[in-house]
Amino acid sequence: MGRDRRSVADKIDALFSERWPGGSRTATGEVALFVAEVTGRDIDRQYIYRIRAGKVRKVDGAVLEAIAQFFGKPLGHFSAASDDEMAAVLRESRLHLAGLRTMGDLTPEAHTELRGLLEIARHVLNDEAEPES
Repeated sequence: MGRDRRSVADKIDALFSERWPGGSRTATGEVALFVAEVTGRDIDRQYIYRIRAGKVRKVDGAVLEAIAQFFGKPLGHFSAASDDEMAAVLRESRLHLAGLRTMGDLTPEAHTELRGLLEIARHVLNDEAEPES
């Protein structure tokens, strides 16, 4: 299961390069305008540029979701773990989470947190299932 270890900034920058392979003088402004409209916040092109450059360490979930939406990607695109990897962890742990329809509905932080919790739960379940010596 491949893990994409690129930073959120690198992933966003790659989306810009994919959409505008030759570059665009207005690309950052277009994304900023879209994000501002979707979030209802005052987002300018300098902020989007700082996100792309990795100068913004913690991107708000609503902003990240709007960027994903602009590029036609699920929010999970920015997560290190793929939806397939998360589904495998759920299967392996034999845990069922009611109401969790798709991993793409989670923020990258929630994705990471859930993965950690599932790993802990799997270890606890395995320890309890092992016979005592």
